[in-house]
Amino acid sequence: MRQVMKAVEEDKDEVLDLTGLMCPLPVVITSEKVRKLKDGQKLTVISTDPGFERDIYNWCLQTGNELLSLKKEGDRVIAEIRKSSGSVEPSLWYWIRFHALGVKLHVRHILMELNPFVKKPDHFITFTAISEGTRAEKYLKGRAKLIPIPDEIDPRCGVVLAVRGFDRAKEIYEELLKEGFGVEAIYSKEGKVYRRVYP
Repeated sequence: MRQVMKAVEEDKDEVLDLTGLMCPLPVVITSEKVRKLKDGQKLTVISTDPGFERDIYNWCLQTGNELLSLKKEGDRVIAEIRKSSGSVEPSLWYWIRFHALGVKLHVRHILMELNPFVKKPDHFITFTAISEGTRAEKYLKGRAKLIPIPDEIDPRCGVVLAVRGFDRAKEIYEELLKEGFGVEAIYSKEGKVYRRVYP
């Protein structure tokens, strides 16, 4: 009887309160928690990170887990997730490499800004998810550099491809779109102001 009760307790729905944690921690912790759940088990995640709504939606698409509901209550985002039988959650090693990528991109951006001999990028291509940006940079083989998304475009976690000139940015955007990458928009930088210019 005790063994039956224990099995029932282990399969019950769980709640993960990540209030106060900022990107990328909410998605990292959620991923690790879901990885330990049984197939079909549900998890409710509460987050105050402004980027969590988009991040958890993309994470569910990428891992194959089911997003049952996603709602906002004040400054909180509440996501209800069901672990799918065919889901594939990233390993802890993946998240370690993810953090290393973030450090690398920030250093790259600082060096670009400090180098007086390099023409500064003035157009920035945004993506539906960080993973789409990293895939796009590999595909482009040096034709554009990935940097952290400027806060003026979006204060949440993210990346952009930094490009010089609108025509070049549009050409790369259209090529990536045609090849199935999750591109969102092109922003131009005019002084300290970022403005969406395409589409």
